[in-house]
Amino acid sequence: MSSWSCRHEVKGICKKVVGAYCRPGMKGCVLVGKVKFEDGTIPPPVWPPEAEPAPGEPEEKPPSR
Repeated sequence: MSSWSCRHEVKGICKKVVGAYCRPGMKGCVLVGKVKFEDGTIPPPVWPPEAEPAPGEPEEKPPSR
């Protein structure tokens, strides 16, 4: 098991992908192209319900629990 921290993540929010939830390896993340995921997909950014997605980014809401 391993852990990491990112200087762009503050309280679960990514400052590099303007206000999206921190999802390691998502489009725009510093890890894109540096890591591979088991399913081979790059996760899309997800914004909190009250946040506005960055221009040009598809809007995806977090899964309901």
